[in-house]
Amino acid sequence: MKRKIAAILASIAVILGIGVLGAPAANAAGYGCSGNQIDSYPVKTNSGSQYATIYLYYDSGTGKNCAVTVANSAGGNGSSKEMGVFLYVCAQTSPGSTCTTQSFKQDVGNYLNYAGPVSVSAAGRCIQANGADTWNGATAYGSSGGASHCG
Repeated sequence: MKRKIAAILASIAVILGIGVLGAPAANAAGYGCSGNQIDSYPVKTNSGSQYATIYLYYDSGTGKNCAVTVANSAGGNGSSKEMGVFLYVCAQTSPGSTCTTQSFKQDVGNYLNYAGPVSVSAAGRCIQANGADTWNGATAYGSSGGASHCG
């Protein structure tokens, strides 16, 4: 009986497009980015509450990386709050735990749902994405954790 219920739930998930392993990838065009999602990073408070997610996209046609920070319900999605997204071009050409910044783009302000998009060209270089969401007196931070997505 348990197998039958699991099979039914899996079928419903496929029909609804949510998959068995999680929600579908965030749509780039919905946030003003182009290309395909290549990564995502949680934006968490010091206590571990996830307030938002940084979505990172790459468009092979333009060679640009694009990032947005999207609030979830715990992070006040739908209510005005201070949010930010930061996308750095690193001097590094291979992945590492640090990013020596050559240039960056940011979008910081009071938003209802998301900050961004911000886009950078980083041919031959690595990038780093950071995000922040302040809600109910707590600020959540997230990062790709250094130089990543090089090339």
